[in-house]
Amino acid sequence: MTVAGVDVLLPWLVLLPCVAIWAYSLVDFSQTDERDMRIFSRDVWLVLIVLGSVVGGLAWLVAGRPRPPGLRRRT
Repeated sequence: MTVAGVDVLLPWLVLLPCVAIWAYSLVDFSQTDERDMRIFSRDVWLVLIVLGSVVGGLAWLVAGRPRPPGLRRRT
């Protein structure tokens, strides 16, 4: 592959996973009941995901979505 080919392909290799993470987070957020959300309210999470794009989406996946029923916190 030539240098010109890498220059064309590289932005897509970065952009597509970022858009996929953001889209998955937005869909997962929209299907989650507000009572199950952690840390913030639904309105705050919506603003974080939409305006924060990938960082907001990752924050939702790590800190906002409900824990699976079998997973317990360590004490």
